[in-house]
Amino acid sequence: MYMQALILNAAGEPDVYDEVVPDCGEDEVLVQIRACVLTRRDMDLYTGVQSQQNGLSGRLGQGLTGIVEYRGSKVTSVTPGDRVLVCRTDAGFAEYLSLPAHQVVALPDGISYEEAAIALRLSSVIYGIEQAQVEDKTVFISGAGSTGLLCAQVARLSGASNIIISDLHALRMRRAIDLAADTGINASTEDVNRRIMDETGGQGVEVSIECTSEEASFRQCEACLRPHGMLVMLGAMRGLLTIDMHDWAARSLRLTMGREQTQDTRSLVERGLKLVEIGAVRLRPLLTHVFPLHRAREAFDLIHKDPNRTVKVALTQDSASRTPQ
Repeated sequence: MYMQALILNAAGEPDVYDEVVPDCGEDEVLVQIRACVLTRRDMDLYTGVQSQQNGLSGRLGQGLTGIVEYRGSKVTSVTPGDRVLVCRTDAGFAEYLSLPAHQVVALPDGISYEEAAIALRLSSVIYGIEQAQVEDKTVFISGAGSTGLLCAQVARLSGASNIIISDLHALRMRRAIDLAADTGINASTEDVNRRIMDETGGQGVEVSIECTSEEASFRQCEACLRPHGMLVMLGAMRGLLTIDMHDWAARSLRLTMGREQTQDTRSLVERGLKLVEIGAVRLRPLLTHVFPLHRAREAFDLIHKDPNRTVKVALTQDSASRTPQ
């Protein structure tokens, strides 16, 4: 039995190939993939910012959902036909994927496959927000992509008193204000730090959250913190980053990494899905485009060349592209 799978042969060259459907071990499940979202890692590989020579696979796709097609002889947690979200794996841009059963989470019926593929990121968002203890605090979020928009919503649910968010793109800023943010700052036209100081009476913020994986964003998050503030790293920063420890000590600043341990991912994802199920977190505004798998190159090109039109883009097994309503 054969399936289609997307493989990145080299930077800028994603192609769909026919492959044998993977075997399913006794502790595994075979999932028929219904949707998978493009991530920052996928785009970094596509553009060549990261290289497969660094040990990264040419098989892309990490946030994915689907239906259990088959379960191994020792699996009792799910049955064929169950709708699931998959935790912590690659190779989601394909028709089928075989993986350990403990890596799938039951997907509530009221959440679409495309939306639920975004929900995996809620595990790190919930973890990071809880580390920061944002209740009654002023929070700055750098980056209004999917992670930043989820952060804004979870911070609001967690009792943040004032949420300020910045981004380079107007579409994302509008979505941020509509969803949860009190103030949006267009980083392409405004002095972000000056605006934050204006909004906080010159005090700065108590919590800043970095969501872009860019050093300039980290520096902004660092600069706007008031004494005893906390910086939460949700972006996957690459390489080395220098911190002026004298400055951090003088201001009594704290840094925490907003990435949960693998053993905690499942429970955090389940909590995130519950928030989505009851309508406390909205995913639909984050999903701007859906493409069929065979048009993956168009999806990558759209994000790369015209990011102002996108927040999150999904690939599915559907036959036509569409813009979610």
